[in-house]
Parts: sequence; structure tokens; C-alpha cells
Amino acid sequence: MNISLRNVGIVASLVLFALAAPVTESGAAEKSAKPARATWDTFWFGERILKIGLERLGYTVAEPKTLNNPARYPAVAQGDVDYDTDAVIPNASAFIEKVKADVELVGPLMNPGSIQGYLIDRKTAEAHGITSLDDLKKDDIRKLFDGDGDGKADLIGCNPGWNCEKFINHHIGAYGLDDHVKHVQGEYNVLVGDTVGRLKRGDSVLLYAWYPNTATIQMTPGEDLVWITVPYTDLPDGAKANTTQEGLKSCAAGAGASCNLGWAATQYYVAANRKWLAKNPRARKLFELVKVSLEDRVTQNLAMKNGEDSEEDLTRHAEQWIANNKAEFDGWVEEARKAGD
Repeated sequence: MNISLRNVGIVASLVLFALAAPVTESGAAEKSAKPARATWDTFWFGERILKIGLERLGYTVAEPKTLNNPARYPAVAQGDVDYDTDAVIPNASAFIEKVKADVELVGPLMNPGSIQGYLIDRKTAEAHGITSLDDLKKDDIRKLFDGDGDGKADLIGCNPGWNCEKFINHHIGAYGLDDHVKHVQGEYNVLVGDTVGRLKRGDSVLLYAWYPNTATIQMTPGEDLVWITVPYTDLPDGAKANTTQEGLKSCAAGAGASCNLGWAATQYYVAANRKWLAKNPRARKLFELVKVSLEDRVTQNLAMKNGEDSEEDLTRHAEQWIANNKAEFDGWVEEARKAGD
């Protein structure tokens, strides 16, 4: 049989094309997805749930890139990653605003995603009757939290560049605390580790945190910590929001009190590259449909606190959550599949 070099080249090209474009059970070309996740691990669980859902839709999903806030959203905008599962709104609103031409919020994936504000250890709160940030203006109270002897209470706060940095600095000024409170900044998880150690030694602690996070899983609100109130709602740039939580049992002012935390409750969205979303309607639909409860997130975080914190554990937790919500999850996947027809 006489086969020309030209025919050999055509056959080889077809083989390479076939190898480069695997197909799903439905016959559609397999697609890829590149996720990102935050440097804190309290909702890596959500990233893993979406990964499994995308894989059921025929996607090959890369291992997530772990990036801090200032780097994550530009990475989504530039297409270095396709989506991020830790877009906390309103905390990340300033980051999203900068890249909104290229990044879209889809969801919410979790609502509420967290509550946030200022906490002190319960022992100190009860011993000294501390319920509000205003109490830090009292000399005897302020000294309890002054670790370096500079005359100011040390408030463990946010990484430089995080949106919550802006809120904390605004609150310190708005409530007349400049001469009474110092915003301690650095790598949040490292600062929290030191704070946990001080709490265990019996020292008084004052910090900003959201629930759940690496701080409030190790030091539980209502048991180890209590939320203290702000004098009134005052947000940066004159923003308006409901910052009061009703019936919050871990409020220093009392379980039945209105607890103005100074911060609105958050929602977690998927922040995705607009061009990638346009080419991936099934992924978009999945992101729109999947819902995770705050209670389920706390349960998973407690498992991590108790030592189940490997990547394998994370996948197992997601698989168990999917099994516990099988009918609903299967429905979400099937509805997402139809979006690509």
C-alpha cells in the first residue's frame, strides 16, 4: 500500500487532536478549570465541593492556587486562575471594584457566610463588666490589653491590604479610640496563634475576627470569647448597612441584647473571570445553584480543628457533605448540565 508523507502527516495531526480533546460521557469536549482559594482555610471546603461538581460535569479541575486577597482577584481578572471561592462580600468589595470589568460575582455560595467584629476573652469581660469598645477608654480596662506597655490596648487586627484593615482604622477614629487602642497588624494566622497561646496562659485578649475562622475555631465565641459592641454604626465612606445581630448568645451585652458588632454579616460568592464564564455556562449555572450553610461550614471547621486538616480530609469532608445532600446536589449538577445543551 502506497501512503504519502502528506497523508501520514494528516493522520498524525488527527491523532494528536483527538488526544488533546478528551470527551465526556455526553460526547462534549472536556474542559478545564483553574480555581483559587484564600490563605485562610475555613472555606476551602467550598472550593472542594465545587471541584467535585465540576468534575461530574466533565471538567478537569487543577489543584487550587492559594493566594492572599490583593493577589487573588487580579489573578482571576488576568485569567491566571478561572475562579475563586472565597469572595467575602462586603469585605472584598473594594478588591472586586478594581477588577469588575473582568470579574463577576456568582452566587452567593453561602449566606450568611460569617459574622464579624471585635471579641475579648469571656473571663475578662465578666470580671470587669466589659461590653463595648467604649470601655477601652477607661484606664483600668485599657491596661488589661496593653501587652507592650505603650498605654494603648493591643487590638489584633487585619493584614495590611485587607479590606477589614480599612474598617478597623475607621472605627478607631470614628469612636475616638486613637489614644486608647493600637491596631496590631502582621500575618493574621501568626498573630492568632500567638493570641491563642496568651489566652491559654490566662492573659486578656482583644481581637478582630469573623466566625468561623482560624481564631474563632480555636477560641470559640460563647465559651472562650464574647463579642463586644460598638457605640453606633459607622462605616467607611458613609456606607449604610445593618450591623446589629439579634439574639446572639455570645454577645458580651447579654444573650437577649441587640448586639451591634459594627460590621454587616458577610456572604460568600464565587468570583469568576467573565470570559471564562461566557465559555462555560455549565460552570456558571453550578456556581449559581450550589448552597452551603454556615452551620455545615462550622461542623467541617471543627473537624479540621480536631486534626482532620489534610487535603485528603478536605476531599473526604466534601464528599460526605455531598452524600448528606445527595438529592439536592445531584439536582444542581443535572440542571447545570442542561445549561450547556
